[in-house]
Amino acid sequence: MPLIITAATRRAFDRLGDDLLRVLGSRLVALVASSETGSVAFASTIAPGDLDALGALVGSWHQDGLETPLLLTPDELRRSLDAFPLEYQSLLDRHIVIAGTPPFAGLNIHHVYLRQACEIEAKGHLIHLRQAWLEAAGHDDRLTDVMAASAVPLRTLLVNVARLDGGNGATQPDEAALEGARLAGLDVPLIGQILALASTSDPVPDTPARMMPPYLAAAEALWAFVDRWQRP
Repeated sequence: MPLIITAATRRAFDRLGDDLLRVLGSRLVALVASSETGSVAFASTIAPGDLDALGALVGSWHQDGLETPLLLTPDELRRSLDAFPLEYQSLLDRHIVIAGTPPFAGLNIHHVYLRQACEIEAKGHLIHLRQAWLEAAGHDDRLTDVMAASAVPLRTLLVNVARLDGGNGATQPDEAALEGARLAGLDVPLIGQILALASTSDPVPDTPARMMPPYLAAAEALWAFVDRWQRP
């Protein structure tokens, strides 16, 4: 799932890189784009004065349509692979080097960390889905809102599940998510209907009251799959 950015966005990231270089000098290790607007900057050291100097430039980055970059040292990256395995695996899988050489050589995020993080996400999704169903109190419009609001986190969760089996080759997020749904043995057409709610205002193809029970069952099956998953 390669990251693709426009020429204008690349120029904005280049300006961000120039700003970082002026402030950090030789301590700037690398700047990588992690999304169409997000980035991670690696520096050998990060001091309070750096944050003051860079803080004065945040407004210009936002005007360029960029988010404030995350600042990390290479040592912080290496020592927190167990704490943020999904985020770092996503960064390794999908990034564009803007400046320098990122400290990714030799990095390997253990599959045990990935499984545990996916389990936390899957159980949280299930619990929040149950709670939201209760609060909808049987109203179809509220149930539709519940499903639509859950679509984006479901996509993220399924993309991460696909990573357990080494899947990251899909070109679009929904394709990668459906790859994760197939891996977990879920009802792929149902999952596709839920994911579609993230990007359309069209009415759901079935009544929400009929879709929610199989959706909840799929969420339960997804958590159970991740809970039992072991690398082949």
